[in-house]
Amino acid sequence: MAYAVVMAGGNGSRLWPRVRMRAPKPLMVFEGKTLLESTLDRAVALVGSENVFVTTNENLRDIITGSIAPSMVSRVYTEPGIKDTGPAIGLMAARIALSEPEAVIAFLPADHVILDQGEFNRVLKAALEAGETLDGLVVIGIAADEPCTSYGYIRRGKEIRVEDGYPVYRVERFREKPETEKAQRYLRQGDYFWNSGIVVGRAGMFVELLKKYNPQFKQSLEEITACLGQSSEAEVIQRVYADFERISFDYAVLEKAARLYMVVGDFGWEDIGSWSSLAKVSPKDGAGNVFSGRAVEIDSSNCFVSAPGKLAALIGVEDLIVIDTDDVLFICRKDKDQQVKALLGRIRGAGWDEYL
Repeated sequence: MAYAVVMAGGNGSRLWPRVRMRAPKPLMVFEGKTLLESTLDRAVALVGSENVFVTTNENLRDIITGSIAPSMVSRVYTEPGIKDTGPAIGLMAARIALSEPEAVIAFLPADHVILDQGEFNRVLKAALEAGETLDGLVVIGIAADEPCTSYGYIRRGKEIRVEDGYPVYRVERFREKPETEKAQRYLRQGDYFWNSGIVVGRAGMFVELLKKYNPQFKQSLEEITACLGQSSEAEVIQRVYADFERISFDYAVLEKAARLYMVVGDFGWEDIGSWSSLAKVSPKDGAGNVFSGRAVEIDSSNCFVSAPGKLAALIGVEDLIVIDTDDVLFICRKDKDQQVKALLGRIRGAGWDEYL
């Protein structure tokens, strides 16, 4: 049996002010659909609607369930705290492994743009087939075309098999978010790929590797497994989850695991983690500008302007991000958009939490 778990707990703070605590990143709209809706469509096409689950933070449950089809609401599970993807994946894998430890799961982040859904499904089906029998996990690698420091890097090893025409490689090395110098070296070497954040494997394998490489997870996941389906389930999960270290699955397992494999995906992928990344996959004019709604420009290039309901008018500017909302006007140079978190810290420090 194959399942897809859509991970919809990200807060996406670097996409402020469009993304806020009351408007999480999975609900951002791209080409007429929210990122969550598009991810669910891909998941359903991959494994069927009955085999798709959603996991999100407890405080986002009402927002998430209110934005999806009623038939999907019963398959939404919550994490009782913000602990990153390590505990989130562990909890969902434990739920599925309780009755189907050999079931293969594809964990799909809900903040990706995929331009070629047909190719995405073919690549993921190959990864699911590989994950059924391999003694580890399968990650989807994306060809790196710039030394980006916000992605993990996967070093391609020996080809071990072919699934439905797609080579499956052993991973020689996984490095999460390297500094610029290392990222530049990886790009020059040509055998490193970006980690897409999509990971596939058997439910029991996810649990096994989390426990192996993170001793604290061992007892916690065993407690969770023992309580599932019992009257104490909610209380135990609430208590145990609070004690989890906040850690991504990449750091918790992928950087440490020896049993790691890769299928390369070439399906028009972008992780929408910042305004610059959204600009990459958005339609542009002849000068490289992205505008939502009406706009006019003179001698302006490579700008991203979102000002719904207004005419955007630019003269002589370049490489700017301009986001206009009801209560915030955000202006930023494109090469500085990774500093949004620091900006939010200043807003919080000023006591202006109503803008967060």
